[in-house]
Amino acid sequence: MIGLETAVRAGRPASSRTFIAALIACSITACEGTPPDNPFVTTGTSVGGGAQGGSGGGTSVDPELGEPCVEDAQCNDEIDCTVDSCDKAFDRCRYHPEPAPCQNGVHCDGAEVCDGKLGCVPGPPPDCTDDNICTIDTCVEDNQSCRHDPRDADGDGDPDGHCPGGGDCDDADPAVSSLAEEVCDNTVDDDCDRTVDEDDCAAPMNDTCVDALTIEASGTYAMSTFGAAADYPTACSTGGAERDVVAAIIVPAGPPVDVVARARTAASAVSTAIAGQCGDAGTEIACGASFVRATGGMVSRLRARGIGDPSAQTALPFYVTTDGGSDVTLDVSIEPATPKPTNETCGTAIDLEPGTSTTLEIVDAATDLETACVRMTGELVYRLEVTEPSDIDIWAVSTDGDGQVSLSLRDAACALAEDEISCHTAASAHVFRHSIEPGDYYLAVSSTAPTTIDLVAELGPPTPPPADEDCDLAEPLTPGVTRNVSFDEHQDDHQLGCFQAAVDAAYTLAIDEPSDVLLVQRVSQLDSGGISLALPGCEPQDLLACGFGGKSPNRARRRNLAAGDYRVVTESLFGLPQQVTAFVRPYAPATLVVFSDGCADAVEIPQTGGFFQGNTSNATANFSAGCDASGGPPNGAKDQLLKLDLDGPRRVIFDMSGSGYDTILNVRGGPSCPGTELPLACTATVGGTTSYLDLELDAGIYYVQIDGLSGATGPWVLDVHVVEP
Repeated sequence: MIGLETAVRAGRPASSRTFIAALIACSITACEGTPPDNPFVTTGTSVGGGAQGGSGGGTSVDPELGEPCVEDAQCNDEIDCTVDSCDKAFDRCRYHPEPAPCQNGVHCDGAEVCDGKLGCVPGPPPDCTDDNICTIDTCVEDNQSCRHDPRDADGDGDPDGHCPGGGDCDDADPAVSSLAEEVCDNTVDDDCDRTVDEDDCAAPMNDTCVDALTIEASGTYAMSTFGAAADYPTACSTGGAERDVVAAIIVPAGPPVDVVARARTAASAVSTAIAGQCGDAGTEIACGASFVRATGGMVSRLRARGIGDPSAQTALPFYVTTDGGSDVTLDVSIEPATPKPTNETCGTAIDLEPGTSTTLEIVDAATDLETACVRMTGELVYRLEVTEPSDIDIWAVSTDGDGQVSLSLRDAACALAEDEISCHTAASAHVFRHSIEPGDYYLAVSSTAPTTIDLVAELGPPTPPPADEDCDLAEPLTPGVTRNVSFDEHQDDHQLGCFQAAVDAAYTLAIDEPSDVLLVQRVSQLDSGGISLALPGCEPQDLLACGFGGKSPNRARRRNLAAGDYRVVTESLFGLPQQVTAFVRPYAPATLVVFSDGCADAVEIPQTGGFFQGNTSNATANFSAGCDASGGPPNGAKDQLLKLDLDGPRRVIFDMSGSGYDTILNVRGGPSCPGTELPLACTATVGGTTSYLDLELDAGIYYVQIDGLSGATGPWVLDVHVVEP
């Protein structure tokens, strides 16, 4: 501007001076006509405040636009969660953030978002605060909801006495509450009745060595730690609000014996210990920690080996410790002495005879080997000699139900993690392999809790693998066509990191253009499974998406998947039949549903389907839903409405995976709005499994109601795939 003014004053010709003066005027005010669009500036409300127009409107820089381009291939910002394309309206690269690839499947850490500069970043966690000091507010991952429990800081089941409905006069001590018994002679108001050591107080039985329960023979005994104090620390006690009771195990004179003891509770952590002298921690002989019991409750187990006096009867103190008061079932067995198993390592493995059942106990084994499977105990190791090519079947079952057995089949090297061929953890564990070569193989047996196990290995004639056995032999999976999967004669070939070790089947999935893919797996009743989308290598680094669980259907989603060759791997914990479907449609950018609060402004779903995101928090509760059995006000939670117009019969899949609250999905038949609820077309979030519908719909108009369970509202996702029936 200064340069123009100087030029005018420098004595230019009149015509020049007039032209330059006009330019100055244009730059100071405004010329007639509309200037060309600036692709980096959008009109309307500013994103941030400040010089671009503040919160009141004006212009702001379009953060999605980048460098000049003529085709999509020139655009790559190296941010995984952006959709990169060349915007032909401006001949500039557009980098559109897409939050779907960022989702980690964890509800309580918030919905992850895509930052156009940083990539995937955490989103705000769900706000579960109800502003009530008498509740403890918790985000519950299992059912993706907020829980507001009465304030019970010590976890004794009795809320704080300062809050409505509470009776706990000392919410820092789990031994004190209005639900507890008054304990004699401890100068504490245990039952919160404002009286100390009243006449009806309870004197706990077996609280000390003086009044220990006498056990003279093998059998089952009942004990209780209610009202007991914590008198005897042990090496493996629970470490919580402990209480302990004592038994005296009488070992007769004679040869040494083993004492096997197993304590079970309904819920409380429990540990056990046996010592040489009561009250002397330094004489502890054996100790059993607390484990989660496979069939429910908690369990502790120990084996004290080779104890007793040849010339005299011996009384050994046995401590049972629980976290808080609890009833305890105690099983005691006095058996002939046995040495500790020597097959702790690959080098000391015991030979396993094919076809012969072996009984073993996992109780005091050390942990020496690594495994990809779940286990909480140490392992015992067996060697299996294979003299000719064979199929191998190995079965192991817990006979007492305390633990889930973990089997690890290993090659001749045995010792390292990479020497593991296959593993499986289940109440009835099974490892199967096709056509193994002659040689030595090793089997490590462990568990999720101390337990007794029956083990058997079978060798049979070699058989070829099924056509869908692994990624190299994978058969094609046709998009939109449901495939029945049988796991007969299948083995575990892939550890993608989605699901635990389990038998699997693999299929190819060919993608011809950038597409949205939804994988759906239906598992058999009582089974659990996992469904994965991966690159052809089928290694952990090739995993693109996965879903797993025991409630059908499991789903895995990948948006804007590039054209190419992919693998679908489906897994089953128990090898039971499944159904698998891959739904594929051309990539559809997310549609943000801002209003759509009723019939008048219902957002339309194209006949090709699409991906929709909204939030019901600011909507109104307009419509009821037949599957909302949670009660509450008329029309339940706040809802939004979408519209689908089909020109012919279609199979339509509605998937709400990734939604941030307990959703209800309800499809209604038109043509009038909101339509009539269709049979079997209303579903709610159950046990953490988000709403899902797979419907065969005739030509016509349908209304899709996005609602909430028990008044829940929040951000939602709806993925709609429409295929030929």
